[in-house]
Amino acid sequence: MTPVVSKRPPRGAPPPGLGPATLRARPGRPVSGVLMLVRTSVAPLIERTPGTMQATRAGAHALTVALQTLPDSTLRWLAAGSVGFGAGLYLAGAPRVVTAAGVAPALAIAAAIALRPIESKTAPRQR
Repeated sequence: MTPVVSKRPPRGAPPPGLGPATLRARPGRPVSGVLMLVRTSVAPLIERTPGTMQATRAGAHALTVALQTLPDSTLRWLAAGSVGFGAGLYLAGAPRVVTAAGVAPALAIAAAIALRPIESKTAPRQR
């Protein structure tokens, strides 16, 4: 009986063609493939950033205006529920990102309350 020889590389070995000699930077060509990848990936990102920021700002403004129309008591209950939900997630051992997502609505509600226009409670003076 002849032994079976595996053609697979040993576990933990780099894939073929990506050995230590290939990954080392050469004096004449320093990691040009990585630079090209970064260049081609960053260009579309930079082009989309202003539009993304504008859409995010418009969405946040619309959310704030919508929340400002609600009465204070409703906003307080919504914020308290969001904080309670986040606290429950934290106590249950949820990851921090999930806990932060549970508390995030409370932050939006607090911003809406803080940015609400101040209404005059006194009647205007008559002359």
